[in-house]
Amino acid sequence: MAVSEQLAERFRANHELLVAARDRLQAAVDAGTASADQRKRLDTVNELLVPVKDTAVDSDGNVVEIERPRQFLKVDPEGKGRAIEVLGDLGHAKHLAVVVPGMGNSLDTFRGQSDRGELIRQEAGPDTAAVVWFDYDSPQGLLEAAGKEAAIDGGPRLAECLDELDELKDEDADVTVVAHSYGTDVAAEAVMKGGARPARLVMTGSPGIEKYVDEAADFVQPPTRLFTERAPGDYVAYSEWHGPDPATFPDAIRMATADPHGQDPVSVHWHNEYYRPNSEALRNVGRVVRGDLDAITTTDTGRGEETKLAWGVPLNKASQVVSAVYNEVTGLPDRDGAAAAAYGGVVAPSSPSMASAASAAVQVKANIPFRPGSGQAKGPRQ
Repeated sequence: MAVSEQLAERFRANHELLVAARDRLQAAVDAGTASADQRKRLDTVNELLVPVKDTAVDSDGNVVEIERPRQFLKVDPEGKGRAIEVLGDLGHAKHLAVVVPGMGNSLDTFRGQSDRGELIRQEAGPDTAAVVWFDYDSPQGLLEAAGKEAAIDGGPRLAECLDELDELKDEDADVTVVAHSYGTDVAAEAVMKGGARPARLVMTGSPGIEKYVDEAADFVQPPTRLFTERAPGDYVAYSEWHGPDPATFPDAIRMATADPHGQDPVSVHWHNEYYRPNSEALRNVGRVVRGDLDAITTTDTGRGEETKLAWGVPLNKASQVVSAVYNEVTGLPDRDGAAAAAYGGVVAPSSPSMASAASAAVQVKANIPFRPGSGQAKGPRQ
């Protein structure tokens, strides 16, 4: 069976699975026996079954607009639910982004992750497809996110999916894994222990990988290159809950989240704004996905510089408290001496603080060669 036929059959089978789930849930609603969770899941399944607009070539060779079902490589409507959705033409795309979400997600929040995948695909430009990979038990609060169990369990599945995608995509297409928050831990497990070797790995707002991982070479092997983003005020990255912040790794390429000329129409702060349309943060992710690495803008700002706004000192104090509580739960050692130092009344990483707050908007173009061997509280959806 040709790859295109395999894909079509997978998409069709998962569409039928969703139809069967909808009919089963609707029957429970009609009978008056459905729980609140079942009613919510019915709404979710109905949304997943809404056709999307696409283009096709008709018999006369004209490009026409059509409607088609969404393309799921996998979907599980039971429990928290899981899904792997393809956006675009997987079989012919030259660039493939695999999007890995963080904590607080379920099938009922998948729409937001699918939207994120589409934003990344559109930003990367033509000849790009995206796969939104949600095939693990996303932690549902800070206590669950304190542990690595979900990442350890999900990492090998992500690696298996990447292996499968190698068989389904164009043989010349390059793959970029784009992971956010707790999803960076899942992606790290995939490359450290699952043997995954995407061309590029993007980590945004990471809580750290492991306490002993303080450079890319500790867990990323060639040919994979590591790209990171940390926005001003990202309390998760500042807390370094699982280990040193990848944005401080000396052999990673840290991308800017603000326009180098100060012309950003959209600002990016805190933990969940990396994928805002028209932001430099999203533009840089798109550049990585399409392999336009010379166009990437970079930054080397320290935490002290990033938090010299009015909320800076309170935020840093709050992140210290959160980090201390988190370390108590996870058993991480106190890293005050190793990873943080007093900086003008604000806690900043011990890596050099580079320039002033005014110069934080001055980034340089990244023309960086690859250096082989260098190295139960509720939470938000991430």
